[in-house]
Amino acid sequence: MLIAALCLNIAVLVPVVLALLTGGADAAFGPDTEARRILTCVYISIAAVSLGLIALHLGKHAWAVPMTFALFAVQITYKLTTVLSVGVASPVVLTNLVVVAVQIVVIVAWSVARS
Repeated sequence: MLIAALCLNIAVLVPVVLALLTGGADAAFGPDTEARRILTCVYISIAAVSLGLIALHLGKHAWAVPMTFALFAVQITYKLTTVLSVGVASPVVLTNLVVVAVQIVVIVAWSVARS
């Protein structure tokens, strides 16, 4: 389940990053600015960390689960705060909420399975 949620991160972020880098996301993210490039770097980082965490999970590394939860905690926090700062009319925020829902379901399911 955790690997599936990490794969979702990559599946969502790769096309978004490509669109941001090529100007294809201007309608959703606005024009190219330094702030948008910083956001692109954050997205690249999340995708890269997700890929690394998948490798750790496949290798049965002891730190894979807590590191995944740490990544999800950061993502859930920043994605939910976008609702407060941007509102829910933005397609970016709506996509963020879908990812948050999946991550919360995965965390709860993983926790219940371990109880």
